[in-house]
Amino acid sequence: MSNRYLGRQPIINAKAKIVAYDLLYRESGHNDDNGFTAAVISNLLVSMETVLGKHIGFIRVNREFLDYDVIDLLPCDKVVYSLFADMLIDEALVQRMLSLKAQGYFFALNECIYTNETIQKYALILPFLSYLKIDASRSNLSQVGRSIPLLHEVGIQVIGTKIETHEMYELCLSMGLDAFQGYFISEPNIIKNSSFSAEQEGIFHLWNLLQSEIEIPELVDAFQSNHAISLKLLRFINSAAFSLKNPVSSMKQVLTLMGRDPISNWIMLMMFSDAQSQTPQRVPLLLMVVNRTEMMSALVRMLNPQASKEDISKAYFTGMLSLIHLLFHMSQRAVLSKLNIAYEIEDAVLDGIGFYGELLDLVRSIELFDTEAIEVFLVKKGLKYAIIEPLIQHVMEKVNTFEKAVEE
Repeated sequence: MSNRYLGRQPIINAKAKIVAYDLLYRESGHNDDNGFTAAVISNLLVSMETVLGKHIGFIRVNREFLDYDVIDLLPCDKVVYSLFADMLIDEALVQRMLSLKAQGYFFALNECIYTNETIQKYALILPFLSYLKIDASRSNLSQVGRSIPLLHEVGIQVIGTKIETHEMYELCLSMGLDAFQGYFISEPNIIKNSSFSAEQEGIFHLWNLLQSEIEIPELVDAFQSNHAISLKLLRFINSAAFSLKNPVSSMKQVLTLMGRDPISNWIMLMMFSDAQSQTPQRVPLLLMVVNRTEMMSALVRMLNPQASKEDISKAYFTGMLSLIHLLFHMSQRAVLSKLNIAYEIEDAVLDGIGFYGELLDLVRSIELFDTEAIEVFLVKKGLKYAIIEPLIQHVMEKVNTFEKAVEE
């Protein structure tokens, strides 16, 4: 029996805020993105809130799907039906879109190659479109930029897809596109001669102390001597993102009651949170970190029900440190050289070696919706996708909850 994979890729606006998810569906043995079927939609109904959270979802559909009765089951305020660009456009399609639009449904044209002839080619269905998703890698972006005012006049937002590099993202941004999608989100934007701030150096110092053998009283003294960082960390820990039953008032209290590992997690997470707030156009790093660390931790528990706290902590840190270079626009090796980390974590992050390296590769494959790589891992470990699928949905829900909390 073949596996059915459901994934999501974030769509961000010009301020790098997630505004929607592109829902991806694929069956094992097929490299192409399949249109959603009635069976998949029925399953999606059960997990809609988990997969989308507060956002809308773009669902790729073919002509036949528009005639399924199940189309009426999905809430029109949560989904956008994204039509394949090579779909036959005829009067029957126009009438069906007219009927569905009258019921409140929204449509997009999926990954079209924008040229001078695009508006003429899709003229019959333009009145029913709310979004035009253009393939940025193969479209005439200058023409797109000139056409955006016209498209806005008729209520169509333009989303650039297949944006692989930050240079392409900046170009699309300068052309006035409304939203952006692509793997550039998870890639570093390297800038030469970058350096660490005094506060970042201080955080690295405290994090290294947390990994060392020094006693709690010495750790408390170290944090108290870094008063500004300690206050910021306490505010962060007491924020809605963590939902602590009883607020903590001192680093001594935190270190004594909770131990080193939670503080190590939180102090690094705080750095990502600070970067997110200080750089409005930075990609949604904080949510990426939450997703990757939670997925790594969940996989360790699934593969080894007897996993120790140390095992889970190593998985968590591997996930977090695999993204930390994005904060500094530096290579991973340059950033990790500042940190006192175990060799197995360093090998996993830099070279994908060892148990944690394997897990990190799997998590990246899940993020990139690389179903072939996922299946290779499953076969190697003798696992079924049905075991991993609930973990993925559980982590999606955690990310949604965290996103909602930090924005309150």
